[in-house]
Amino acid sequence: MITVPPAHPFALLRRTLVIVATLTPVLWLVAQRLLVATLRPASPRLNALDARAAQRLREACERLGVIFVKLGQLLGVRADFLPPPYVAELRRLQDDVTPADFRYVRAALEREFGMPLALAFDSFEETPLATASIGQVHRARYAGRDVVVKFLRPDTRERLALDLRLLRGWARLGRRIDPRRQWKLIDDILDAIEAGFFEEADFAAEREHAERLREQLATMPGVYVPYTVPARCTPNVLTLEFCSGARISDVAQLRAWGVDTNALLNRLVELYARMMLLDGYYHADPHPGNFLVRQDGTLVLLDFGLVRELSEATRRTLYDAARAALTGDIGRVVDCLYTAGMLTPESPRAEAERFVAAFARLSVAFNQDTRGRVTALEDLLRRSPRLQFVIPPDLLYAFRLVQMLEGVASNFRPGWNVVADGGEGLAAAFTAFVLDSPPVGSASPFDRLVDTLRFGFGAAARTLVDRLGILARVLAR
Repeated sequence: MITVPPAHPFALLRRTLVIVATLTPVLWLVAQRLLVATLRPASPRLNALDARAAQRLREACERLGVIFVKLGQLLGVRADFLPPPYVAELRRLQDDVTPADFRYVRAALEREFGMPLALAFDSFEETPLATASIGQVHRARYAGRDVVVKFLRPDTRERLALDLRLLRGWARLGRRIDPRRQWKLIDDILDAIEAGFFEEADFAAEREHAERLREQLATMPGVYVPYTVPARCTPNVLTLEFCSGARISDVAQLRAWGVDTNALLNRLVELYARMMLLDGYYHADPHPGNFLVRQDGTLVLLDFGLVRELSEATRRTLYDAARAALTGDIGRVVDCLYTAGMLTPESPRAEAERFVAAFARLSVAFNQDTRGRVTALEDLLRRSPRLQFVIPPDLLYAFRLVQMLEGVASNFRPGWNVVADGGEGLAAAFTAFVLDSPPVGSASPFDRLVDTLRFGFGAAARTLVDRLGILARVLAR
């Protein structure tokens, strides 16, 4: 467990003043933009104001550090929500944060390895490959192999602790002003953020995550996880195999290579569904900077600082919910929501069943983009005032994953939806799940075969030959 000393009250006050002073110019530009848009909707000044505000926002996130960079990263994947200038600027936060001076890099690495950098590596490039909220990445050579070296940026842990304490203080203040139930959810989110950020700052744990996921995904076609270099890994440094490829958001390059982007998106959905359902152990930070695509379409997974695990009970509930959804058993789906703790016991069952039925229709609405679905969901929640939803701790990141995956996919197809458009990937993962790794106490082999056939034919994700092969595997057991 990584710990840092508590911040002095004067440090909190100074930090608050820094945040306010840094964000004020951005808010002023946004206010100007809104005023101009109201008074003169066709004004040519709008584009210039957007460009300036977007640049200032990105620069403010960089100056404010870890948490604000992460928030900018999350916003930067939502090409379907933000105007293009903001998306373009905030995407730079994925791996283009202002780098630390190389003098500090050299000194930090030599302290970690206890030797001059020239002895630790055959060669080491001073210009970083990527810079992000927590780590900075340089290319190097070790034992004749191309590697990347990721290290913790200076003062990262102290800044994390300070900002998280401020956020909690602001949340407490908000609770006093407006004491509603939603503040409990904000507390849960802050707990998850704190745990996740401090995990990302522990490179020894990240190395273990990388090695486990490499083994776990070794048999999945079209997906690759780089190997680690243990001799050059410490709690503050992670050395991995160098992998080449294009960023998953570089749509022009992928299309120039002839990569089948529909197949790529389905592979991405299958990857996450398999990680969560088969092993319950999944990479929980799918922003565009964490994926490369090779010219042959292989998806390369990067950055293993944020990994989550689902309990056996949660996996069993998800399995039961999936089976119920396949058969249209709304009542059983609602049972699973109560079992998983996503609906409080006080929530009326009849209203819950109406909500689930409407949500199911919404999830497969092919004629709506993401913004339209969000608006429709908000309207649905307003029409269900007695339902009280709670996100269980081990599903908090799972819900975040859906939003981030749809943000990545929106680079290729605006309005892309996991349920409506990722059917082939879901089918492939579900097939592997019901045949190879069902949770303890789940359905019989015959029931699993029926589930697989039903889901596979519905999504048109398998050929008849595939189905015969599946049948042979089940009967052989």
